Amino acid sequence: MHSKRRYYDLFSAFYDRFVRLHSGDRQESMRDFLAEVADAREDQTVVDLCTGTGSSALRLARAGARVIGIDFSGGMLREAKRKSVGGSRIQWVQADARALPISSCSVDRATCAYAMYELSGMVRSDVLLEVLRILKPEGKFVMMEHLPPTRALVKLLYLIRIYVLGSRGVRSFVGAEEEELRRVLVRVGTVMSEGGKTKAVFGFKPIPTRNQGGSP
Repeated sequence: MHSKRRYYDLFSAFYDRFVRLHSGDRQESMRDFLAEVADAREDQTVVDLCTGTGSSALRLARAGARVIGIDFSGGMLREAKRKSVGGSRIQWVQADARALPISSCSVDRATCAYAMYELSGMVRSDVLLEVLRILKPEGKFVMMEHLPPTRALVKLLYLIRIYVLGSRGVRSFVGAEEEELRRVLVRVGTVMSEGGKTKAVFGFKPIPTRNQGGSP
């Protein structure tokens, strides 16, 4: 964990450039795509998991939502704070996504951009359980990921990310995101970006039944 945190602390200095190269999205329009699928509104609270340098959190805040950007890397959050000077609707929190300092059933939306593939199978399962815990009933989770690239250099970087950073369980997750989300969420689906290079997979927290602690 400490070595991975150090990696991201160093990576933070050129993370945005890497994402633009990987996606070919120089204007970061895919962050707008994520915000559109999340459908965040002015009266809602959104938690952006693995927020990195905060690009998605900034887009969500522009929609008027109260945003909590969470990342375990202090370097990433320093970049996020630098980019968000004067932004009062965003709170930056350094924390592990497996143990979120967020009250249960308190969040309307949770998002995660370009990070779920980098989590091992067990860690990813723990993160999804935390998402389930913090979401309000019928709250929405959206994860966004690149589709496998075709350009040689970008494809090499993509494969390094999948096979090294994410380690065990990641390869089986690629292409089977809906199946895994259905373990904890309902009404799971996938939306493709207009350019066809990025996808958003989403699901909703089920409404508890009486046997699960609902009102008598």
